[in-house]
Amino acid sequence: MGAVERFEIIRVEGGVSRTVQDTLVVDHELVLFLNGQPSATFSCTPADLEELVCGHLFAQGLISSKGDLHKLAISGSRADVVLRLGGGAVPRDKGWPLPGQKISFRAQELFQAMEWFGGQSALFAATGGVHSSALWHLNGQRIFLEDIGRHNAVDKVLGRALLAEWDLSQCALLTSGRVPGELIEKALNTGVQVIVSRSAPMTRAVERARKHGLTLCGFVRGERMNIYSGAERVLV
Repeated sequence: MGAVERFEIIRVEGGVSRTVQDTLVVDHELVLFLNGQPSATFSCTPADLEELVCGHLFAQGLISSKGDLHKLAISGSRADVVLRLGGGAVPRDKGWPLPGQKISFRAQELFQAMEWFGGQSALFAATGGVHSSALWHLNGQRIFLEDIGRHNAVDKVLGRALLAEWDLSQCALLTSGRVPGELIEKALNTGVQVIVSRSAPMTRAVERARKHGLTLCGFVRGERMNIYSGAERVLV
């Protein structure tokens, strides 16, 4: 299944109507069965589904490595996952992040990251219908993925990083969407310390980020940003 389809539509512009071909994003339904029980339903693009499922489980704190997966099979609109006994992530709450794990980025590097990020999505350029997310590793490695849902896009990059065994404490998580409190929970479960968005954070996200010492930057556009939490990790 492709990520886009073409539809014939009527476009009205400048007082004139005409028939044109428009490119739309395909929305695919995927139902996750976890240990045989229905667990979640995703409305998503039909690409990078393994990453979506793994990232969702990782971000929810249900797994901490690909070794926690006993089985992962995706067929059509169904994903079946069986977890290994005794696997799973260790909840991170009080005392997180651990001493010695803190990292820092130059402000100019985050501006550079978001400039790169903004030019990556050919799918958005063609359709205007997707969100994007990326991981910007201090060692120069990058992951970029997209989806019709901003949470899905984040889960996809987290899933790809999990499968590649990245250390997410060394990454900035980039997102095109608003930052709700749920995104802070994903960071706490996966080890991400720095979140950078070209959009706005919500109040609960700021409160949770400040409570746990995460760095949260919003409205990062051009050479301007708002730092809502964890300013010590951004070197100006």
